[in-house]
This record gives sequence, C-alpha cells and structure tokens, in this order.
Amino acid sequence: MKKILYAIILCGILIVECTGCGKAKNKFIVGEESSIVITNNDVTLSIKDGTLTNKGATLVLKNDSDQDYQYGNPFEIEIKENGKWHKINVELNFTLPAFIIQSGETKEFPLSWENGYGKLASGTYRIIKNVDYQKENGNFERFHVAVEFTIE
Repeated sequence: MKKILYAIILCGILIVECTGCGKAKNKFIVGEESSIVITNNDVTLSIKDGTLTNKGATLVLKNDSDQDYQYGNPFEIEIKENGKWHKINVELNFTLPAFIIQSGETKEFPLSWENGYGKLASGTYRIIKNVDYQKENGNFERFHVAVEFTIE
C-alpha cells in the first residue's frame, strides 16, 4: 500500500514539475540595456499589415538603395521598459543561410518567435535583424534594421 501511495505522490510531483516547465518556456528574463544602434538608411524592416500576433508576424525587408545586401535567418527581440530597450535572455538556434536582397527589391518572410520567446505578453518590442554589405576592399560591413511593435 505504501508503494502505491509513494508512486502516486511521485507521479503528482512529476506532473506538476512538467507543467511548470512548459509554462516557464513562455516566460523570459529581461536582461541588460541594449547597446544595439539602429541606423536610418535605405534598407527598412516593417511588419505586414494584419499579420502580427503574440507568436509571430510576417516581416517586410525593403531595399531602396542602389546596392545589394545580404541577410540571414537570425533575429532578436528586445523589450522596451522605462523608455529604454532591453535584451531578452533566451536561447535561440538558427540555420545560417545567406539571402540576397537586390537594389529596389522587397522581400516578405514569416517569422515565428514562439519557440524561443514564447507567446509575448503585452508590451512594446522591437525585432532586430542584421544586414551585411561588401565594401570596395572586399570586407563585409554590418548594420542593424529594426521594427517596433506593440502587443496588447
């Protein structure tokens, strides 16, 4: 009888812990203040109207310059607290292909952040992507583009 009681208690504890783990995935820790500087240039990032949810959005990357750029899958989301942007401490994994966006081109791509950030709670956020270009000397230079959004 005691063995059955212990087994039931152990199962109960495991169920509570597993449920807690699942819920913790949708919560993140706000980290240090961000040092990322967004420069205004001819490459812009926006969210396609009607696609924003607390789990993802469709991003629109537009190149209004006279040169080609490249970008990849990596992104990060920051949260605005007390008027300042802060990093969100999560572990993210990405595949690393490079995509080209040519001069005058616009590209749309779906973005889901649920696996890394969970469902975002109410707040003001920004998605940041890196964009690279090749300088005359053959070296690559990087800058950041971002789009701000609010989850209500």
